[in-house]
Amino acid sequence: MVDFVMTISTVNMNNTSLLHCSFLSVNVEQTKDTFIAGLLTSILNAVFSMMTTTANFIILYVIWKKQELHSPSFILLFSLAASDLVVGVICQPFFVAYHIAEFVGNFNAYCVLRIIQHLFSYTTTSVSLATLSGISIDRLLALTLHLRYNTVVTFNRIALINFAIWLGSAAVVFSNFWKATVFISLAVAGLPLTFIVTAFSTFKIFQIVRRHQRQISQQQRSVEHTTVNVLKLRKSSVTVLYVYGLIIIFYLPLLVTVFVYDSTGYTTRVKIALDYVTTVVFIGSFLNPFVYCWRMREIRRAVKNVFRMNQNEVTSLQSRTMSRQ
Repeated sequence: MVDFVMTISTVNMNNTSLLHCSFLSVNVEQTKDTFIAGLLTSILNAVFSMMTTTANFIILYVIWKKQELHSPSFILLFSLAASDLVVGVICQPFFVAYHIAEFVGNFNAYCVLRIIQHLFSYTTTSVSLATLSGISIDRLLALTLHLRYNTVVTFNRIALINFAIWLGSAAVVFSNFWKATVFISLAVAGLPLTFIVTAFSTFKIFQIVRRHQRQISQQQRSVEHTTVNVLKLRKSSVTVLYVYGLIIIFYLPLLVTVFVYDSTGYTTRVKIALDYVTTVVFIGSFLNPFVYCWRMREIRRAVKNVFRMNQNEVTSLQSRTMSRQ
């Protein structure tokens, strides 16, 4: 660690530009606090990487396998779970990897690994926020279009929208290589926009739900079936708010830290804070699948069936093994 600091310090005196990983600022100062922060967050990310990957893979698997879940709404959820899967498969392992490279003094590996981690982290964040807005709009259209919903909101159109979200998010994040100010401007505009779209769509959904509920006392039988569907859509909209709320809660410390970073630069304290708040954000990707299972009966039932089938297979295998003995 000492050799690493001395090497970079010498390089710094000769050419300070080497202290930058492309568009990323670098702080190579190693103190007791930075070492503890890097080690602790690396351990947490290594552990949660496996759990995040497993939990989101299960969600993707049940949506893929269950024909009844092949609807536009669940395709959007599939995209959301896919972004969380990328966090567990790529973002967290690369977070651990670039810290290991930093500890052993391999600056070139540190630089490459950190850039990859940065690109995928911000891409998945953009995808998650945009997809949540898409889900809220989808729920609003289901209420307002009624019978025309299935002809307007089709599987192919939603799949195309998902592709555009992923491609657009990646393009925005990779604009860092061209001009960092472009990325910052788009990020500053995009975050409030997704919040406004999600909040407005949910607000309109609740307005419609209240209007239908008032109709119950007047036309109980004729609106009974419609009311059930409306309440179901209301529940799915609340689920979007839960997930979005988790994202806001977990991302708020990161946003504050990024603001401090823009004001003070990549200081040692900012470096330590970023390690912790980034880890908190990644843990949010582990919790989302549990919100889906809690709030969505279809997902919960499909997941239970998967575990029940696996348990039956294990029991059958044990029975055949015992019978041979």
